[in-house]
Amino acid sequence: MKNKTLKNFDFDKLAESFRKEIAEFGALLNLIYEQQNCLMEHNPISLLQATSRIEAQLPANQLATADRSALMQQLGEEVGLEELSLNNLLNYIPQELQSLFKALVDEIISLRFRIKSKTQMQQKLLGQAQMINSSIIERVLPTEKTYNKHGKSILSISGVSL
Repeated sequence: MKNKTLKNFDFDKLAESFRKEIAEFGALLNLIYEQQNCLMEHNPISLLQATSRIEAQLPANQLATADRSALMQQLGEEVGLEELSLNNLLNYIPQELQSLFKALVDEIISLRFRIKSKTQMQQKLLGQAQMINSSIIERVLPTEKTYNKHGKSILSISGVSL
């Protein structure tokens, strides 16, 4: 499985790319928790700010993932594979580094799962909040005409025009 060219591969650089990706995913997860708190507190201004911070964080996450993927691609090429997945990575890591890389891979997989499940929950909460807001707006600002063309109220309570 392993060949001699792996002695020239920079596993420290690969480990550092994993650490960077973990740090970026951790930052994103913290922002998602912050956004969830804003939802629960019904604070629309803070929610918009938290959402903006999440959007600003996403490029850093994408860059960290791309850097790690590029190094894994390089390792894959050195061992003669077109693609090297996270699940197969340990097969090509030197024995003395396997526990380190196993922990790094496990953490990335865990963070991705937590982000995905939190994001799905956020979408449900946002959907419910939007439905509630829409029903409130409909009651406060009805789409039906309230006044006729002469400015007289067309709403009535118990048959009495307002």
